[in-house]
Amino acid sequence: CVLLLAAAVAAAFLPSHGRKFAMGAGFFDAATHFDAAPEALHDLIDAGLDLARVDRDGKTLLHLACAQGHLAAVVLLAQNGVPLEAQDSDGRTPLHLACLMAGREGARGSEHAQVVAFLQEQGAATGTQDVYGHTPLSYLPQALKSVGRKTAFVDGREPSWVVSVVDEKSAVRQGAVAQVVATMTR
Repeated sequence: CVLLLAAAVAAAFLPSHGRKFAMGAGFFDAATHFDAAPEALHDLIDAGLDLARVDRDGKTLLHLACAQGHLAAVVLLAQNGVPLEAQDSDGRTPLHLACLMAGREGARGSEHAQVVAFLQEQGAATGTQDVYGHTPLSYLPQALKSVGRKTAFVDGREPSWVVSVVDEKSAVRQGAVAQVVATMTR
């Protein structure tokens, strides 16, 4: 019954956007093809459909928008209540997929780093492990990794936030203690 309703809604709005999708695929294409037809995602929202619905791999629209690097779609879905912590069949959250696809070819969008930052600002968990034992941020390419992001000092002073890019010359290569000492003495 729900599948028939989703197919009916997809059939009603997708042809008006010049899109021809296979039965049922249009729902998820609204997130993956947001760059080509952003109105399709707006139509799903306006139709009141369950935006947290999962595909056969357990991915929500938010997973797919994150994997493709579509920041505007991610913001729209988060604002409309799609859970940030939903896990797919590999135990990956939308944040895992944004990190995994950052800097890689094959995505339709290119705003993965901004998606990662947005999800973190919204409170997405960074410690969730997938079935392979990886946390989301462990999938980021080296150039996008940072240490100490949103980690407050606890030495009695007001919290101050430190962001340190990890590269060959960074103190983190010499150990976490070396970095803390260097940061605290500045």
